[in-house]
Amino acid sequence: MPLAERAWKKYGVRPVIHPHAGGHIEFEDEIQKLLRDIPYETAGLCLDTGHLYYSKMDPVQWLRDCAERLDYIHFKDINLDVYQQVIGEHIRFFNACGKGVMCPIGQGIIDYNSIRRLLKEINYHGYITIEQERDPRNSDTSLRDVSRSIAYLKSVGF
Repeated sequence: MPLAERAWKKYGVRPVIHPHAGGHIEFEDEIQKLLRDIPYETAGLCLDTGHLYYSKMDPVQWLRDCAERLDYIHFKDINLDVYQQVIGEHIRFFNACGKGVMCPIGQGIIDYNSIRRLLKEINYHGYITIEQERDPRNSDTSLRDVSRSIAYLKSVGF
């Protein structure tokens, strides 16, 4: 029995696939193949705004195009200056996180006003998780950064 089927039938857990920068399912062609090969009935989709942008995809467009498959969304933001630097250096994703490529939401390049409007338009009522990826040795500002992210999201209507 496939893992997704076992998770649902045996444990009552709805499987959700999360394409992830630096992972095995990251780029547009890989996500498109996933969408063709795995029906929504088998597993839902978790899109991550930061991972989409990091892998050169438009988060707003992907959320729109995958609206019927979305079970979950992760919110992140990307510091454009650090992003351009780490892409130019061709370093691994988690090393880029250690350099601060992921910043508090509202301080980066991702357009959360458009995302808010889109989620309202598609009538999204699933879960959203706010994430801040970083080097765990630099976690002393995590609470401050998450608080800033929440304040920003509230300021734009979330």
